[in-house]
Amino acid sequence: MEEPQLAEPTSVVADIQDLLLDTPDVEAFLEELARHSAGMFSTDGREVYCGITLMRQRNAGTVASSSERARQLDEVQYAFADGPCLHACREVTQVHIPDFAKDNTWPEYNEAITDHGVRSVLAVPFPLADSTTKAGLNLYSDQPNAFDQAAVQRANDYVQQASKGLRLAVLIAEHSQTASNLRAAMESRTVIDVATGIIIAQNRCTQQEAMDLIKKASSNRNVKLRVVAQAIVESAGGGPVQTYFK
Repeated sequence: MEEPQLAEPTSVVADIQDLLLDTPDVEAFLEELARHSAGMFSTDGREVYCGITLMRQRNAGTVASSSERARQLDEVQYAFADGPCLHACREVTQVHIPDFAKDNTWPEYNEAITDHGVRSVLAVPFPLADSTTKAGLNLYSDQPNAFDQAAVQRANDYVQQASKGLRLAVLIAEHSQTASNLRAAMESRTVIDVATGIIIAQNRCTQQEAMDLIKKASSNRNVKLRVVAQAIVESAGGGPVQTYFK
């Protein structure tokens, strides 16, 4: 059977760059990358199913799949919280099982995955600079011995080529989350400051005394400071508080 040919490195990098530009967030990028990867390793008569696992703090954060079948295969592994793909991701090491029918590394998982018709898997970790974020490419096949030595090398070459795009996507996601958290913190600070000013004006007290009143109400009601502060502002007729960014 003719083996799929891996595209030239420059072509793969260009494809990954296009995916980055055409997708709105890291989850969408991973979904497109999974579909792209499956296409790179599938041939007529031998479909390869692809899943991509992204882990933060050793917990699976995002799972992307090339198809509904690929998603179901990943879910089998997640039900056991271990298996070749999760192990490859956590330990940053390649895992290749040529034939599940002859392997006993994860007995319960092996039995479950063979019940789904899968006979072989190749899991290759992405090299990411951030030690707290890990990722892996998971390739499944219904045929035993689907990934020979040449296919394993192609998968490793492909992961190396795609890793820079994935690293960039992770960085973008982390910066976006940081910006979102900062904005939320500033908005919370704004409404608390406004509420403090209202209490000072109404009670002729100090800023610290006003803040202590908000904290006491928050503790007594078991709600966040922001919620108490927003209620104070609204009761004074101020309405919703907005933070303006320039």
